[in-house]
Amino acid sequence: MTQVFPRWLAAVAATAALCGGFVRAEVVEEIVAKINDDIVTKSDLDTEEQGLLQELYRRYSGTELDGKVAEAKKELLRRLVDRRVLIQRAAQLFDMTKMQDFYLGSFKDQQNIKSDKELEKLLAQQDMTMADLKQKLVEEYSPQQVIRAEVAERIAVSEKDARAYYDAHRADFVVPAQATVREIVLKATEPEREAKRAQAEAVRARAAAPGADFAAIAAEVSDAGTKKAGGLLGTVKKGDLAPALETAAFTLPVGEVSPVIEADYGFHILKVDARTDEALKSFDDVKAEIESKIQSDRFDAEFKTYMKKLWAEATIWVSPKYEDRLSPIDATN
Repeated sequence: MTQVFPRWLAAVAATAALCGGFVRAEVVEEIVAKINDDIVTKSDLDTEEQGLLQELYRRYSGTELDGKVAEAKKELLRRLVDRRVLIQRAAQLFDMTKMQDFYLGSFKDQQNIKSDKELEKLLAQQDMTMADLKQKLVEEYSPQQVIRAEVAERIAVSEKDARAYYDAHRADFVVPAQATVREIVLKATEPEREAKRAQAEAVRARAAAPGADFAAIAAEVSDAGTKKAGGLLGTVKKGDLAPALETAAFTLPVGEVSPVIEADYGFHILKVDARTDEALKSFDDVKAEIESKIQSDRFDAEFKTYMKKLWAEATIWVSPKYEDRLSPIDATN
């Protein structure tokens, strides 16, 4: 069975000569940034940019692509430094041996790899070792684990907070009135308008008769595109229909047929199959949604504050040649 490795794993193999224990020749690399005892090289920057651009070219096109590429290049170096800072923080917070073993086990499960021997054979094809893979798994996933532990899980939303949000945003939790409507439409040009009006009144009387099958009549005589569906216009909300039609849809007793409604293009006859009134969702029904929204809103600010703190605590140097590629810290998402 062919294994589908993450795209960054292929990038690791491509830059293996620069990545540590499997160096075959001494290579002098241009240093872009130093983060405590770690460095970001020009190759690191180029590899990250190549992978990011491939993803953007896959997802976007035209002027939207141009904007995404420009934004990504502007933020790339800061994101690289952020990642190194977070990886170093992970080493302070967690048992790295246990972390590596956990990530390796998850990786094997995801790739349906049954044994270490099978994995080592696959890694050899990529010119990698098990130690290389463990390191890359930590680099890929430990930053998010740090963010969860030090930022996301520390954002508490009390019931008081949630209720305050609910009271301030009640309009967001209103379920609008809805009506399920069927229609019969008779189109009329101006010269035939009076004749069509009489025809519409006759059709309306027929549809409103006790036991009449509105859907069958619509399928027989309607000029609308809904004819094949027995005149079923579907479920509509207030604001979806023209004013005269909306009035009928939301005032007509369920099951009754409207009077003939005049329109520029001809005549309309409606029947309301079902209707629900406008209602406010209860706090209990939306509590989890509100808590998630508040957490998300707070996370952005808390994350920026947290990263500023980590940068302040680290010794970080950026080559003057690349300083213009370092976006402002407040731009970090």
